[in-house]
Amino acid sequence: MACGGHGYSHSSGIPNIYVTFTPACTFEGENTVMMLQTARFLMKSYDHVHSGELVCGMVSYLNDLPSQRIQPQHVAVRPTVVDISSPDSLTEAYKLRAARLVDIAAKNLRNEMSHRKSKEVAWNLTSVDLVRASEAHCHYVVVKLFSEKLLKIQDKSIQAVLRNLCLLYCLYGISQKAGDFLQGNIMTGSQITQVNQRIMELLTIIRPNAVALVDAFDFKDVTLGSVLGRYDGNVYENLFEWAKKSPLNQTEVHESYHKHLKPLQSKL
Repeated sequence: MACGGHGYSHSSGIPNIYVTFTPACTFEGENTVMMLQTARFLMKSYDHVHSGELVCGMVSYLNDLPSQRIQPQHVAVRPTVVDISSPDSLTEAYKLRAARLVDIAAKNLRNEMSHRKSKEVAWNLTSVDLVRASEAHCHYVVVKLFSEKLLKIQDKSIQAVLRNLCLLYCLYGISQKAGDFLQGNIMTGSQITQVNQRIMELLTIIRPNAVALVDAFDFKDVTLGSVLGRYDGNVYENLFEWAKKSPLNQTEVHESYHKHLKPLQSKL
């Protein structure tokens, strides 16, 4: 944690928030199970498209697959197609990645089933590809919604800060999953280098607003109950005062000594 060792202390108020929200990552079981549920929806949508139907919403990009309007392999000849300073352009890159990985997962699933394997066995054998497709789709959804929300922010100063945060999120995801963007010829090696350089620049730009961005979660003082969150900066003085108020420190000798150790010592 950014608060150092004290961040793990109950007095920081962070552990309570952490253990409250952490389970959300694995509701309904292990996280892969949830990813496979998303993959099931993606495969159904893919099948609808290939049967001639149109899908809507966040999977509408699959409508372009049969007509081959999504062709990441041709993007490399136009290396400037992805503008790393444009949320809209980065959203398009994430869309291409999601479309490609969903297409790969669906084709691999069909290939396994064509070998006379049951759907359940084929599904298990393709689960790695299915999880990758789900992650790519979810990443695309977050990037798309984040980018669209920026346009609705009226305050230009706030919009500028959140735009930088959006760019950082988009570019960091590309940096972490560079292989997907390179293998799909969505971005070039030189562009990935530019992405990594831009990330470092954005970290410097965002740093002055980092505390305010975290504060935007708006945890109330009564909820946080943190001894560390001090506007006056007197953290250690306050930490000492907090420790003195602890029930454990109300007596010179802890009651467990009189209850357990002292009777034993008297018998020696």
